Amino acid sequence: MIHRRVSLIAILACAAALAGLALAAHEPAPALAAKGDGRSVELTIYNSDLALVKEKRAMEIPEGLSTIMFRDISARINPATVSFASLTAPQAVRVREQNFEYDLVEDVKLMRKFVGEQITVRTRSGEVFTGYLLTGARGSSASNIVLSSGPDGTGKVSTVYLADIQSVQYPSLPEGLITRPTLAWLTSNTSGATAHDVLVTYLTGGLSWAADYVAVIGPNDDVIDLRGWVTVTNESGAVYKDAKLKLVAGDVHQVQDQMYGVVRAAGAKSVMLEDGAPFEEKAFYDYHLYTLQYPTTLKENQVKQIELLAADEVPAKKLLVYDGAQFGTKVNSILEFWNKKDGNLGMPLPKGVVRVSKMDTDGSLEFIGEDRIDHTPKDEKVRITLGSAFDIVGARTQVSTKRISDRVREETWKVEVRNHKDEPVEVTVLERMWGAVQWEITTSSATWSRLDSRTAEFPTKVAAGGTATITYTVRYSY
Repeated sequence: MIHRRVSLIAILACAAALAGLALAAHEPAPALAAKGDGRSVELTIYNSDLALVKEKRAMEIPEGLSTIMFRDISARINPATVSFASLTAPQAVRVREQNFEYDLVEDVKLMRKFVGEQITVRTRSGEVFTGYLLTGARGSSASNIVLSSGPDGTGKVSTVYLADIQSVQYPSLPEGLITRPTLAWLTSNTSGATAHDVLVTYLTGGLSWAADYVAVIGPNDDVIDLRGWVTVTNESGAVYKDAKLKLVAGDVHQVQDQMYGVVRAAGAKSVMLEDGAPFEEKAFYDYHLYTLQYPTTLKENQVKQIELLAADEVPAKKLLVYDGAQFGTKVNSILEFWNKKDGNLGMPLPKGVVRVSKMDTDGSLEFIGEDRIDHTPKDEKVRITLGSAFDIVGARTQVSTKRISDRVREETWKVEVRNHKDEPVEVTVLERMWGAVQWEITTSSATWSRLDSRTAEFPTKVAAGGTATITYTVRYSY
């Protein structure tokens, strides 16, 4: 049985854009770095490369006008969604202007910044060249370094080839380049206090999650043991230490906009609980929220996996389906189960990939297929296409077509299913009625039912080593 607990989940406030106001005439105080004391982080991560970050920090904010540097933020932040509030003096502390500084230090940027300035280059063989930089970058890539002994290209000119360079020394970090993404705020503080607890929220890209499921089929193909995992990926360029984590399952609409650069994930970490349910699940608006029951740290460029569910002996059924109009001669092998509480499930299943295995007679677990499921509410059916059956083959042939009138046409089809197994099988034959919206089967050699407005279903038993044949006539009306 899946272990579940339900508790009230606090709803994060929507992020709001900062209002830009006119600056005061007098000069602000020097820039200060926001201290990280008393820091706490909450993350609400969506399926679609989107997260809401809610962060509390203790900060020193001088009285009057001052510039505050708020560092250790996501490199994929959407600056238009930043919301700032002093929890100590909400009415007396305001942000009058915001700048998002994200021009990070890189070799090519340093080369461009120091054109015309003096630098020192050391080669792999130990030679040292000091001179005024004429060029060291071509487009977005580093290139051979060209130096002159005098300023503005005067004097002796030397080229140091890129492959020979061991190191480059610059006199300082040029203005405009920073070591990590930073929000620079011009703040106005009229509270009379300088120590403040602040709340900052913003939307960012680079954080996403997905559900992954592992199912093991029982020996008689009638039950499965199902394990669900949440895979959280952090490519935002920031670290979130001891964060309260919430996941939103559902398709949230977003206005498409250009976000900032992203790096690929480099590592993976798995977390598995021995006792208790790791997530609490609750309906939220038209979505579902999953709240992790303990704080977790998301490192930069990390993939973290956390157990979502564990359910044993879930009743399942193996289906063989022949849909010749779409798959030619292939007969698909499908695994079906219900997401019901009395079947040891009964919780909303986030969309994700289900990977299915089965135990061989020698005791080894063998992979037999995978499929992607959509968000599945409780009490709904789940079907997973595992692949094509090797020993069962289908064929369909149009026997005849006849025009009855300008508005009526008939087609006759023959469908064969051949079973090369040493045991009988049941195959569901699907026939697609694509000739017209209005159709009816006038004659049929087998029992059938209308599955939907375009599909007829023929349950078919095929003897061991035998062939089952279905012949039917469909009448289309226009």
